[in-house]
Amino acid sequence: MTATLTGLASLQYHYANRLAAAREAHAAGRRVVGTIGNTVPRELIMAAGLFPVLVAAEPGASTPTAEIYMEPVIAPETRALFELAVGGQLEFLDLLILSRPFSQLYYYLKEVHRLGRAPHLPALHMFDLMQSQRDAVKVYNTRQLQALRDRLAPFSEADLDESRLDAALALTENARARQRELLDLRWRGVVPGVDALQAIAAGYFMAPDAYADALAGYIADLSSAPPVNHPRLLVLSSEPLSHPHLHAAVEEAGALVVAEDDWWGARAAGAATPPQGNSPMERLLNRYWLESATNGVWPADARERWFREAASRDDTDGVVFYLPPSDHQLGWDYPRLKKWLDSINKRSVLIRDEARVPASRAAIANRVREWLNQ
Repeated sequence: MTATLTGLASLQYHYANRLAAAREAHAAGRRVVGTIGNTVPRELIMAAGLFPVLVAAEPGASTPTAEIYMEPVIAPETRALFELAVGGQLEFLDLLILSRPFSQLYYYLKEVHRLGRAPHLPALHMFDLMQSQRDAVKVYNTRQLQALRDRLAPFSEADLDESRLDAALALTENARARQRELLDLRWRGVVPGVDALQAIAAGYFMAPDAYADALAGYIADLSSAPPVNHPRLLVLSSEPLSHPHLHAAVEEAGALVVAEDDWWGARAAGAATPPQGNSPMERLLNRYWLESATNGVWPADARERWFREAASRDDTDGVVFYLPPSDHQLGWDYPRLKKWLDSINKRSVLIRDEARVPASRAAIANRVREWLNQ
């Protein structure tokens, strides 16, 4: 079925059916490794001959099992991922790798496994890459990368040598280059933000070569599309934008989302300059350590650099701050960032409603519409 889909249709299919390509690979006899978070280097998994896939929770899914084991303060994304893992939907994975932002989830899963209450849980590994930009953490992060390589060894279907890692890096760099082409088209105003978000994020669920081909087809289809004359907005979210609902509400209000400071969207492509290093492992480390977009990046200047550059562009008409009730961090930074935007005469609006809740999306659209008309 998926073989008949091309361009945007293929990308949207895999965005909506996030484990489809991984299940197809598993059915074909390949070993599959799931990742949680954007700081797990999928190139290392690919170089080992394994199929990598991002494991993402279904937005707004019910979490009856999580209600038993988790306190109400636990973030909805963490609860939904817990439900997915203990419910048996990930049993086909050979290994599930969790990144540092999901360490809490890792220990919950370890505990229910210890209690014998998660019989279908795949093998687990914690990849504790620190997002501090200090040189002092490089040794620790290097050891974490080597530990991940060692953890993959028993599952490997190929010798994980430098040539294979170089080839994997080349595949993902090609996919990132296509993403940057799409980002340029977004700034030109020819790509709806909802479509762009799905097209970019589909790369986390597809094989890189198939993804690059589908994305190239979509870009070709957009080559003659005229720009739309809508206010061009930048989104800064306190939680990963693993759903298109916020974009849909904002664009329903008559705006165009041209970028988002989020690894599900505009930050996925990373820098156009290839990562530096004396070996494939060092280049891989620098790509994920120094370029990954997460709330854990420190210091604040490094975390906010991309946002400030994007917000300062002449063709950015305003900024949407998205701080739903689950926010635990951006609310502390919001007053300072709002003051900075005011100082450069850049408009902004604060959204506190939960975009994943259908009843709230109309309120978001109305709020943005009123703000645009002020």
